Amino acid sequence: MSSAPEVRTLSLESGRTCQFFAIRNDLISNYYLLAFPKSQGQPTAAEITEMLDFGIGHAQDLSRKLLGDAEAFTILYSGYSARREKGWHIHIILLGSRWRKAWLYAVLAGKNLLQALRLRKDDAPRIPSDA
Repeated sequence: MSSAPEVRTLSLESGRTCQFFAIRNDLISNYYLLAFPKSQGQPTAAEITEMLDFGIGHAQDLSRKLLGDAEAFTILYSGYSARREKGWHIHIILLGSRWRKAWLYAVLAGKNLLQALRLRKDDAPRIPSDA
């Protein structure tokens, strides 16, 4: 039986919040998400900057603690039109080696190929090809 991930709620200078939590994924280990709750709408530019700063700092702390190297991580941000899930969020993946980075990109390529072929859920807006 899987338990719900521990969610850390962070207060932003604006008074709004964001949430940081681990993602359980069989294909990608040491995977975290920093998300702006959809109920708050979209974050402002200042909130995005603050959350990215937090995400990098937290990734460095986790990477140092878990892998012994504060720079062994990748952060992924997809703009509104390129993301599968609605809502602003960034992915933080602790890597530790080139092999783990290669594996991450292989998994992402497969996921995006399935979405492009419409074999996997994708609620990103459709952009006309002449845009």
